[in-house]
Amino acid sequence: MAVPFHDNLVATPIDGLHCLVEVERVYGLDWGRFSEEDWRDLARIYEGLPGSLHSGDGPMWFGDDEDLPPFLGASVGPPGLRVYGILPEADWRAWDERFCTEAAGLPCRTGGSPSRTLDRPGAP
Repeated sequence: MAVPFHDNLVATPIDGLHCLVEVERVYGLDWGRFSEEDWRDLARIYEGLPGSLHSGDGPMWFGDDEDLPPFLGASVGPPGLRVYGILPEADWRAWDERFCTEAAGLPCRTGGSPSRTLDRPGAP
């Protein structure tokens, strides 16, 4: 099953910063249906994503300082997994594609289709 998501901020170019985009996407993972194994799988997925860093402050990729791009971070909230950051657009697209592929088997919210057309050229 494809991971549903919505964008709070579609990949938006940053003025004055060559090729960088700011993103904020919420993936509709259903925490209420997560088992201990699903949490372990999510941690394993995090480690295998492009730009993975080992940080005590939570999942981070590409950089661990939100004041100094590039960086990508994630937090767990009621609507799902919120991913936010500023990074090169190519890195964002590679990260998102890999995450969606790897997370496809995790429990997701139902009732809607993925919003893949928001920033993926040629998406159905």
